[in-house]
Amino acid sequence: MGIEEIAEQVGQNCEISNAKSWGGYSICGLLLRLRELYKWEKGMQPWEKIDTSALMDWIDKKEKKWKEISDRGFRDIKINGTAHNPFDVEKINEALPNGFLYGAGYVAAMRPSFFLAQLEEVRRERGYNIFISGRELARDLVAAPAMLQGNNILVRKESIRYFIWEKIEEVSITGNETLRHALEDYGLDEEKINPESVERAVEEELESYIRHELGEASDEVLPDEVWHGLVGSFPCSKIELLVRSLKDTLGDTGENGMLSHIIANKKKGSLGFYVELLTGFRKVFFPEIAAAYYELRKTGSWRRVEEARVTGYERSKRYAQKLVDIYKTGKEKGKEWMREEIEREIGKLGI
Repeated sequence: MGIEEIAEQVGQNCEISNAKSWGGYSICGLLLRLRELYKWEKGMQPWEKIDTSALMDWIDKKEKKWKEISDRGFRDIKINGTAHNPFDVEKINEALPNGFLYGAGYVAAMRPSFFLAQLEEVRRERGYNIFISGRELARDLVAAPAMLQGNNILVRKESIRYFIWEKIEEVSITGNETLRHALEDYGLDEEKINPESVERAVEEELESYIRHELGEASDEVLPDEVWHGLVGSFPCSKIELLVRSLKDTLGDTGENGMLSHIIANKKKGSLGFYVELLTGFRKVFFPEIAAAYYELRKTGSWRRVEEARVTGYERSKRYAQKLVDIYKTGKEKGKEWMREEIEREIGKLGI
């Protein structure tokens, strides 16, 4: 069976996923994702200019199609006569021709996401299989750069490339100094695109994303039972956002996480991206990292960044332990009691 036939099936599920989730984005967030998806479908480089009229016609057609298929269920992926549940990632990857990678799962707000790509590299680190993909044959609006699934970490180069270009465009519009410094550390200039510098940034950020997933995987403060239990019980809520943010922060600030990797390798560009993307609950859990970053830019010393990492981890650990206690008690007192207790804790955070 040819990979094109498989890609068509995955693409159908991507479209169904888009149809179910596109209405949940902010206008700005949706437009950014639509522009990226348009470029991908048309085979354009991230930095190529879009014809606005063509984009608007394409969006109009997409919206009409998504309204028609929004009630459809996801289809099995059939390979060589065998039908596979689209979320059975392991079985589908076993059935795929050599040199390709399939991914599926639920991301923020429990949005389903799928992709199929060429497989560029496989590694083994800390007991985890790391699969790095290149050119994508099917994808949806979400395009998460990395995903942890059991003992496997899936990393998507194309998504990272689009992310970096999005930040280049953002700097040209907003003049954001933190982003500008991060891009300059990679030799990137919004006025002049250097493809070699873009690829260097992609490779460096790829390593940071891997460390993010490894850090999250090694975190034992917020056990999988609690993490999955809370996210599954309160999808598309502040509670889900709180739990995901806490898991991210614990993974990033732990000894084996992203920030330890950034500090050890003195990756100022990666740290700049990290600080700029720190919003919502993550910013509440880890407020000191911004001041530490600005001091680093002035003095060149990483000492305060390391101190901030440790402080952020300890604070996140305390919040996580509260959640674990609430979850354990809530298993006896009920879901509604659990919701009220967690929302009370959220109120204390001032968000």
